[in-house]
Amino acid sequence: MPRKVLLLLPLLLCASPAFAIPPPDMIASLWQTILQMIGIASVFLAGAWVAARQFLSQHAPILKRKIVFIPILIGLLILSGFAISPLLAATTTEPIKGELLPIETVVQREKDTWVRDWKLKTVYEMENEARLTRAAKHLPVVQYQTIQSFTPKALQNLLKTRGKDLYILDIREGMELSKFSIRHDAVFRYGDLVHDLVPKDLPKDRMIVVLCHSGLRGYMGAQFLKHAGFEQVAFLQGGLAAWNQQGLPVVGSADFKVKAPSQPSRKEALTMDAYKVQVDPAGSSAMKLPNLVQLPYETAATTDLQPLLTISKTKPVLVVCKEYGGCFQGLNLIWLIEQQGGKVAGLYDETGQHLRGLIN
Repeated sequence: MPRKVLLLLPLLLCASPAFAIPPPDMIASLWQTILQMIGIASVFLAGAWVAARQFLSQHAPILKRKIVFIPILIGLLILSGFAISPLLAATTTEPIKGELLPIETVVQREKDTWVRDWKLKTVYEMENEARLTRAAKHLPVVQYQTIQSFTPKALQNLLKTRGKDLYILDIREGMELSKFSIRHDAVFRYGDLVHDLVPKDLPKDRMIVVLCHSGLRGYMGAQFLKHAGFEQVAFLQGGLAAWNQQGLPVVGSADFKVKAPSQPSRKEALTMDAYKVQVDPAGSSAMKLPNLVQLPYETAATTDLQPLLTISKTKPVLVVCKEYGGCFQGLNLIWLIEQQGGKVAGLYDETGQHLRGLIN
């Protein structure tokens, strides 16, 4: 076998990985990437080696000595190293990681005692509400687990330095979004996530950060995405309320209160000719109003809301609540009905207390 072929054979063998089909996603191992880079470099070196030998053979035969070819080969290796190093560095970028803390630990960071106690109580209620909703639709049980999370400042820094590696998913309701927001890639209802519905084209090769108002829906939403097969998921600690409290930039005005809807008395609610719907969380007992329909708004899928929106076009809707969460979501429902051109008869809060901090 000619000596020239013997010299080229090792380079050509190394070059074979260059022709491998790259794997489709993040599952690609670092070893595969290194082999592909070596293969590309080997193709380059093999071609350069042959070209150099031909040039020297034709134009400077006297220089056909090992003492000349060895420096040339070393120079080619150095050049290929410079060419490959940026590509290799790009493939070994550190994955984004948040704090892997139990939700109880995250909530314990709240400075306000009332808020801390309310969140600890509410997160367990939300888990139970989601179980009831999913059971009613015969969906599999979700095994809740520890989810990664970011403080507002940590997320802001990541948006500045590695924004292209993040996918921000805002799962607040339309009314909340109309108030203010931060940079996001998509908007999707929390209720749809509860039903195992996910946004189209949701990436699996980027860290998905789920946004909400207080951090609790974000935590739960990340759970459902994890259940759906998305490994890189996280939520914002304290939600956008904490983001705003820390003075970080927002688009819009972070005024959480809304215009007060009509608030009928109990007597008026009993006799009102309206489509009456109770929007308290799943598992809440029904209020004693005639012809009352129960529709847990927060965990309802968008398709579950369509009949109500259709009815509101011809008959006014009286939204009814007796729990804080239900009254808050009742305001979201009223906003949605009005945006869809429907009629609203008002919002009846049985306690007469919950709306005080939510309306102007």
